[in-house]
Amino acid sequence: MKNSFLSSFTPSLMSSETLEAIFVQRHKLAQDLVELICDSSVDESKHFRLLVGMRGIGKTHTIALIYHRLKANKELQDKLLIAWLKEDGWGVSSWLDLLMKIFQALAIEYPAEYQATIHDKIESLYEMSSDDAMYQGEIILQEFVGSKTLLLLAENLDEIFNGLKDIGQKQFRAYIQNHNFITIVATSQSLFTGVAKKDAAFYGFFATEYLDKLTIEEATKLLTKIAQLQEDSELESFIQSSTGRDRIKAIHHLAGGNHRVYIIFSQFLSRNSLDELVKPVMQTLDELTPYYQARMQWLSPQQRKIIEFLCDRRNAVSVKEIAQRCFITHQTASGQLKDLRAKGYVTAESLGRASFYELHEPLMRICLEVKKQRGEPIKLFIDFLRIWYTEEELKQRLEILPEKCLEREYINRALAVSEEYNKSISDKELDANNLLAQGIFESHKSNYQKALELFSQAIKITPDNYVLWNNRATTLGKLGRYEDAIESHDKALEINPDNHNTWNNFGVTLYYLGRYQESLDSYDKAISLNHEDNYPWFNRIEVLFKLNRWEEGLTNLEESLSRFANYQDTYKGDIQEYIKIIWESTKKTNIWKSRLKILVETYEKYHLISLINKGIIDNIPNLMSDMISNEAARIWLEVWQEIAGHKPELQIALRFLKTAVEYKENPGDRKVLLQLPKEERSLLESILQ
Repeated sequence: MKNSFLSSFTPSLMSSETLEAIFVQRHKLAQDLVELICDSSVDESKHFRLLVGMRGIGKTHTIALIYHRLKANKELQDKLLIAWLKEDGWGVSSWLDLLMKIFQALAIEYPAEYQATIHDKIESLYEMSSDDAMYQGEIILQEFVGSKTLLLLAENLDEIFNGLKDIGQKQFRAYIQNHNFITIVATSQSLFTGVAKKDAAFYGFFATEYLDKLTIEEATKLLTKIAQLQEDSELESFIQSSTGRDRIKAIHHLAGGNHRVYIIFSQFLSRNSLDELVKPVMQTLDELTPYYQARMQWLSPQQRKIIEFLCDRRNAVSVKEIAQRCFITHQTASGQLKDLRAKGYVTAESLGRASFYELHEPLMRICLEVKKQRGEPIKLFIDFLRIWYTEEELKQRLEILPEKCLEREYINRALAVSEEYNKSISDKELDANNLLAQGIFESHKSNYQKALELFSQAIKITPDNYVLWNNRATTLGKLGRYEDAIESHDKALEINPDNHNTWNNFGVTLYYLGRYQESLDSYDKAISLNHEDNYPWFNRIEVLFKLNRWEEGLTNLEESLSRFANYQDTYKGDIQEYIKIIWESTKKTNIWKSRLKILVETYEKYHLISLINKGIIDNIPNLMSDMISNEAARIWLEVWQEIAGHKPELQIALRFLKTAVEYKENPGDRKVLLQLPKEERSLLESILQ
């Protein structure tokens, strides 16, 4: 493994090779900007671009990459000069100050030429009045650039313009127009009055590019590139696995599309840490906390008060309530929120004539929460996300293989052949095994129709391979073709009746056909063949519940958890199905309470209570059906609140359930959903769709 330097807050410190190696999403933008600058270096017409995006979105990375590409272009050496204004505009309070910043950047970029031609002239400016210094500075800059084009790479142009004020902006604009040798690529967190106001000097001057957040796919690609850069092949493989992608979805849910968060997160990243999730996220939050605290310092005391209030409330809040709680007038609150929105701190959602505000970045609130509450609530939420985004694992009851393994291991284990065996088998068998591997891979990506075609094709080559028939049967089951699956199960058992996986999968198919006693017999047969296979142990509990053998089923759950609780990362039962059966079995409140109480207590006994969260939430769509009365949904909520209202591990699920029931009672009312924090609300909305 390598240990290449990755900078979270100052990408300009990274080498050009590293910048290129981990660059994602904006390849076309970077190429277009380089081409425009090249055009500006030879044409009379100059280009002016403004990149707009929130902090951490990758603006500096893009600027740094463009800088290195231009510096590496030998054809531009006699045509282009670059002044990279890297600071936040501190110290700029006039056009003269900006001129001096440009000279400082040129001195760093071209030290020999600067020293030989204009160093003394610049020093002499300090002996003049500001007006004379500005006039002479303009002449010196023009002379230094000569027939070349000057590229200004101006980061945080909003800060620079804020310092220039109106008169400085007009002087800057006049200089650009009167001396046609400057082209600009600048960045800003948002559009600002200096470019957006109609009477501003630079109104309509810049072509604006809005930088998008990373999608999940782009974030996965970024982390993959970092793993490749560090030559961590194990991590790279894990990122591409189903489990790895689920972990990244969880991180993405907290980070949004913020590049900086992923760069920081990558520093704590390994195959094991990504799998565990909580530790690297908490380390990332610790790294980000000083950054967000510094961002609070940039605000006025009144704005800080508003941000702190929104952090404490967690959900979207009306302007009226913000004004009341911060002891300010409605008009003042509106003005401050408008400014905070322009700066990228808050977002707003309008409902009728009212606007509801919340923090733009959930991570800002979370980092400040960690400081106040010592991290316990966020640890619970991260653990919840870890479970939530393992749907493929939790529902993978029909696969032959254990879950949570890399895809290549998954395929190799499915084939169950060593390298030596591959050398000895016939070409036909090898072809069939390759088709099997492809089929399992497609099934793992939920492309069941394609998987079915591959398994059927392999069976034509080696019809006596029970593994192929078993996979064909489970795939037919996933397509809902249970009767057809029975025939393939029978064929697999005819070839090999002593395979525990086949009996377990046969039991699953029988269960979905409602043939519960036969399903139970199949699970028992699977257990008799292999006591260490956890799937049939937990699967038979569903059958016992369906057969109304509740006492036996709950006893079986206790026994199964006792046996497998300490088996790391193994299946611990389809809790959603258990809860769904309890919901459908009766409408008697006391029976719901009794059965759910035992279910919760049993998982809690083996320190697995957090798994209940997903089971509660996955059953929300059943509640939202028009066939279910509001009264029944409300009673179900109250039962859960009575059973688990005091258990911290289940508070997330109970918030989801409470909000869903209230939304069912008030259909279409967005105010109900706005009670949840943004990161929780987006999850619930995906469930309610």
